[in-house]
Amino acid sequence: MKSIKSKIITTFILCTSILSCKKDFSATSLIDKGKFDLSKVYRYPNTEKEKQLVRNLELVSIVLKELYKNQSNIKVVNAAVFSKIYSDESILLKDLIFYNNSQLNKNKEFQNYCKKWELSLEKFSTEFWEKAKNLNSPNFDFFLRNLNNTYSSSNGNLQNASQNSNSGDGNSYGDQVTVYFPYSENFEPVIEGEYYAPITSLVTATADADEGWGELPYYINGVFQYYIPVVVNDDYAYANPTHIIGLNGVESYDIIASSTPPPPVAPPGVNRVYVGDGLCRIQYDRFISFTGNGGGSEIKYCRLSGYLQPINGQVSSFQDIISVNFSRNEIRNEYWRNLSAIWDDDWVNTDIEQVFAIYEEDNTNTKTFNGSLATTVSVPATPTAPAGNSTGTIGFSVTVQSQDEIIRQLKITRNSYFSGAYQDQGLGYSGNTLFLPLPIQHGWPFYDAKPGVGANVGWTWPYNIY
Repeated sequence: MKSIKSKIITTFILCTSILSCKKDFSATSLIDKGKFDLSKVYRYPNTEKEKQLVRNLELVSIVLKELYKNQSNIKVVNAAVFSKIYSDESILLKDLIFYNNSQLNKNKEFQNYCKKWELSLEKFSTEFWEKAKNLNSPNFDFFLRNLNNTYSSSNGNLQNASQNSNSGDGNSYGDQVTVYFPYSENFEPVIEGEYYAPITSLVTATADADEGWGELPYYINGVFQYYIPVVVNDDYAYANPTHIIGLNGVESYDIIASSTPPPPVAPPGVNRVYVGDGLCRIQYDRFISFTGNGGGSEIKYCRLSGYLQPINGQVSSFQDIISVNFSRNEIRNEYWRNLSAIWDDDWVNTDIEQVFAIYEEDNTNTKTFNGSLATTVSVPATPTAPAGNSTGTIGFSVTVQSQDEIIRQLKITRNSYFSGAYQDQGLGYSGNTLFLPLPIQHGWPFYDAKPGVGANVGWTWPYNIY
């Protein structure tokens, strides 16, 4: 924590030196001086709908800039993010400004932060609306009030928010505006109840990019003076608290938890296969986003099987999907995540081949897994024979939402998996002996990647026979 604080102070000193220069902070002048990397901007708003959305995001930032002059308002937002009611280090704006309906009211962690730090969500919300009203913008007011309608969004999945708002006037209730705090793990209290007053920069998502403009508050003797423009990217946010106003495609942790109930107790003879650990080594999504494709990376570890499907059919969906939201901090530092998630509840002898598939989920574009599998298929009855099962081949074509290339499509036979599951795949062993029967003493082998080496995404693939 001390090293991070020292970096913040260093950045603060560097920024104050700008004040002695001519106060021309236009984007053009700073780009000309080589301080901004345009190659890190991947997508600008194109449609009128998107442009209107970005204008409204800029107005949200203007309001928050006023609120953030009071450090207690920054604490409210940080407490909301630290409470982790949504994935990806984000809080929905609606939960901050509609306090009567806010999911934060149901969160004990947030309530504890408020008590320890003497915060009031109601006060934050009231002040937000007062500042927003001062902008005298009926369109902005309409935009904000429509955010409250998203509490009725189907399935609680917020991932496809921006996709639902690609036409119209920019005020659709599908606009899931978030405050994203990348690398928030670096600034969470290390002692219960502790809080220090970080200098928090604000960024507006005016493009999908890995670098953008932020505004850093300048204080003298603890009194706010004005904001200084700074170039913000992963390196900056890693050392300096940063809030990004955009659309991050978050999901509720309640929804995530309810979609993965605890597995049933395995009966004797079951061959259960797991994804033990997961690793992501590159940032698939953008640091800044107005499209919902920002923040960390949503990696899907999937199982594809044609077992007991009709002999003349085609598999069009995965049988199991393990969803893992890797934060930018986990990706940057190449941390392993312990998952211990079921990949196949019971890989039976007659299911000859399966596919281990990996992709990164987005809300735009599609990719398709194609191929065929040898397995036991079902055979319909004929006039001369009853229905039954037979060894055969079945095709598969599974389309997923992703704007990235398919990460992995590994077809493997059952015999190959079980005979080689303990063997080094060329990257060594994890050291994690979870599920590993004695007398084997090393952990499970790494597949595809380990920190500093290999492909973009790695995993371990343990099994247990019950």
